[in-house]
Amino acid sequence: MLTKHLNLRDDERVAAIVRRSLLVSAGPLLAAAASIFLAFFLIVPLFARGNFGMGIFTFLIALGVLTALRAVRLWYGTAFVVTSARVIDLDQRGFFHRQLSEARFEKIEDISVVIHGIFATLFHLGTIRVLANGGQALIEIRAVPRPEIIQELLGRLQEETQAKRAPAVAGIPAVPEIAQLSEVQLADLRGRMDVEIRLRHDRRTKDSAP
Repeated sequence: MLTKHLNLRDDERVAAIVRRSLLVSAGPLLAAAASIFLAFFLIVPLFARGNFGMGIFTFLIALGVLTALRAVRLWYGTAFVVTSARVIDLDQRGFFHRQLSEARFEKIEDISVVIHGIFATLFHLGTIRVLANGGQALIEIRAVPRPEIIQELLGRLQEETQAKRAPAVAGIPAVPEIAQLSEVQLADLRGRMDVEIRLRHDRRTKDSAP
């Protein structure tokens, strides 16, 4: 499984696995199919040439199978793994070459979507770009179907992470919890916030006094 080597924490859950559209693998898969088709189309004249023809037949079959396997491997292994704490970028560049990078939600500064070109516009494919660590880290995945859905998911998870990390002040609940309060609880919350504001004002006035 794709996530078994990612060392997820016990409290970390996988929210989504985002892959590129299979359309990006259409070219290599068609080339693989063409190679295999050509081998069987020429099977009679190739076998008539003896070992040399059989060698060409075997080469065409092996070429088609390896090309198809590589295309599937690159498609499956290249993904954004979105967890409750971070975005993990898996970039499969060959059968035995994979690059991994990540951006934690508290470090993410911008999440953007780029849809460029006629092909991408027709099939609604876009590039998701995540900028983090003061603009020094950029991770992206191209040709994602309906990328705005993933952009919305990343934004929501980022907001949840920021809300969890925000310190509680005088018993004031985190932002997601406020929307669930009743009118009586909201009135009580406003009163406690007013008290907290007055206390902070008094402390600043006392500190600034000569």
